Amino acid sequence: MTRRKPPELALIFDMDGTLIDSNPTHKEAYRQFFTRFDLKITDDDFERYIAGRSNPDILKHFLGDQLSPQKITALKQQKESLFQQLFEPTIKPIRGLVSFLKQVKDAGLSTALATSAPMMNVRFLFRHVPIDAYFDAIVCDRDVTIGKPDPAIFQVAARKLKADPARCIVFEDSQAGVEAARAAGMRVVALTTNGQEKDTRHADLVIDTYNQITVPRLQSLLHT
Repeated sequence: MTRRKPPELALIFDMDGTLIDSNPTHKEAYRQFFTRFDLKITDDDFERYIAGRSNPDILKHFLGDQLSPQKITALKQQKESLFQQLFEPTIKPIRGLVSFLKQVKDAGLSTALATSAPMMNVRFLFRHVPIDAYFDAIVCDRDVTIGKPDPAIFQVAARKLKADPARCIVFEDSQAGVEAARAAGMRVVALTTNGQEKDTRHADLVIDTYNQITVPRLQSLLHT
């Protein structure tokens, strides 16, 4: 009897809260940033209107739809520069990430990084956590016009990888990200980094660190 070859997988990784535990610093950066506009950002505001979403959507929600593209770009750079300044002393990968990425590459799987963040933050990540060689494609905010929970970001990533969405598994940490992946017709592994259990309830698998996942376990998700 001929043994069937396991279906090929393509893995798509969110960045903030998924590759690095950066959401607490993003929350603090947004709090400091919005004080410039006499706005106080609560934990509920962060969970409902910021986590997993794109900067243009966030800025328009809090500062109004009248913002021009040029103004959004300037404000985005100001906020992300503040974030990088705050996070640089402590940036590190989520536990088990690097060894897991090595396992993924040894298995010959294709991978993409798909983040709502700007490219300046992707470059910041790669400067301090040199894992860029593990990704075959990168999708960031400049590649899509609609942010999560719209599935566009993951659909673009699948196209860049020439991958069937039904054979893609997304790694996410936010409710908006999980919803976007499901809407794209993909399986989802959720990280518990943000501490919000409700954000992971629609995921196919929930993990605390990458030490809890293997390529064979990912392959089994396609049959569940």
